[in-house]
Amino acid sequence: MDLERQIVLLKQKVAREKACRKSAEQLLEDKSNELFLAKKMVEDTLVHVQQKAEQDMAFLTFKIYLDSILLDFSQLFLKNSISDTLLQRLLNHISHVDSISAVQLKIQSINVADKITVLNAGGWTQWQESAEQTSSCRWSSDHRQLHIIIDGEESKLGVFSVALETKKEWQHTIEKQLSLFSEVISVAYQRKYLLDRTILEMHRAENSEKSTRDFVAMINHELRTPLNGLLGSADLMADTKIDTQQARLLTTIHQSGELLRVIINDLLDFSKMSAGMLELLIKPFEVVSVSRVIDDIFSIRAEDKGLQFELFFSEQIPLELLGDAERIKQILVNLIGNALKFTSEGKVSVYFLWENEQLVFNIVDTGCGISLDKQSNLFEPFVQVDNSSNRKHEGTGLGLSICLHLIQEMQGELILTSELDKGSEFKVCLPLAIPAKNMQTTQVEEEIDYPIHELTLLVVEDIKMNQVVIEMMLKKLGLNCDIKNNGEEALRYLEQHNVDIILMDCRMPIMDGFEATRILRQQGYTKPIIALTAGTTNIECEECLACGMDAIVNKPYQLKDLEKILNHWGKRLSNPL
Repeated sequence: MDLERQIVLLKQKVAREKACRKSAEQLLEDKSNELFLAKKMVEDTLVHVQQKAEQDMAFLTFKIYLDSILLDFSQLFLKNSISDTLLQRLLNHISHVDSISAVQLKIQSINVADKITVLNAGGWTQWQESAEQTSSCRWSSDHRQLHIIIDGEESKLGVFSVALETKKEWQHTIEKQLSLFSEVISVAYQRKYLLDRTILEMHRAENSEKSTRDFVAMINHELRTPLNGLLGSADLMADTKIDTQQARLLTTIHQSGELLRVIINDLLDFSKMSAGMLELLIKPFEVVSVSRVIDDIFSIRAEDKGLQFELFFSEQIPLELLGDAERIKQILVNLIGNALKFTSEGKVSVYFLWENEQLVFNIVDTGCGISLDKQSNLFEPFVQVDNSSNRKHEGTGLGLSICLHLIQEMQGELILTSELDKGSEFKVCLPLAIPAKNMQTTQVEEEIDYPIHELTLLVVEDIKMNQVVIEMMLKKLGLNCDIKNNGEEALRYLEQHNVDIILMDCRMPIMDGFEATRILRQQGYTKPIIALTAGTTNIECEECLACGMDAIVNKPYQLKDLEKILNHWGKRLSNPL
């Protein structure tokens, strides 16, 4: 019994062991399947991650390459003017980017108006363009072509097209990337357009300035040349025997000529101001000499009008100052002339002062004065206190405007104080420097006269009237001269004759004075050549000196002008440096 029970128990135990082994084997098989599936899932995930990483790297590489091209060509377009060659290089670089198979640029020609330039790079492609494209970017129906409009300042410049194979999720970024190329090209075109327009406007301005300069020079010559004959003839006639009636007429001619000279000077100076050609000639001068000239001019005028003229000169004023003495005289002549013109009784007082390292002029009159409402625009061109047709005082209305401009050019100040019916005061303050070099020795030497009647002269002048006037002036100085009509005649004459000094007009037909002087200097001619010119700008004076002329006498000239210049150069000939 015991044995049988043991056998039964043993069989039960064996059966349980078999069931457990079977259960364990099933569990092992299930876990093995799970492990296999998990491994396969991990492998699939790794493949997917690797593919995604490769795709992201390709996209990143794509972007970096485009960014590099964009940066390089942005710098090139800044350094160089845009051209078809530069644009073709850009397209070639873009076409070498992976995923891009072809690039096309249709754009307004840089050099030819109304012409379209077509540039291609990469393989052949059938482009799917839309003539009615309105949006800045448009994809083709198969999403394989991107067309981007290039905008100009006012209208469409062209279309930038790219054929590429990319994933759809990349397209938004690619669109933004390639749009930057369109903007770079647009900016480069507009920059070139603005640069070309600026250069064109600069050339127009230069041509306009040159035309203005030429016109002013021509008008200067055409007005001053006959005026030279008129005033020169009047000066010469004054030394002849004439009766009282003729003397009165001659005085009228002379006064009218001087008035005409003032008007011409004002108009030409205003033209120079407008053209930016009014320049200062800065050199040492004696203020006392200026005061003497002013006293000589206006003491007689004031006496003729029954007015008292006073001139006060401060001992504090330095012997010499640096400035444009002729322009300073012009300022004083205008201001004092106006004071005399608008003063019917009483006096005009002129003060030369030195205050705060400035040369100061005070012109005080007891005239009609200027109302406060008219003082504000008194210095505007062509403005006069009385503009009515029956006004008492003539004039162009340019004098004060020119004075103010000259004073401002000298970094000075003009102050007006006036009260109606009581008079006016014009105060001019000019910050002029004191020259370091003392010029007294030269001035003493200039005062020693030279026997100019011993000089031999050649006058080169094309205007018959001026030939007569200068010949008579020279005869009054005891000089005979030979006269030629132009530079060509002068050159032929000098091949056979020798003279001490040449008086050379600048503007003449056939050959002008500039060309004749250049040829003479090239031939080794060393004698003085003095310009007789109506040109008064620094540029015209520099042209005279640049061609080889030694000095300048401006038209209209007087007998004393010729005497002074001949005296100077006569001494230079007798005592060469």
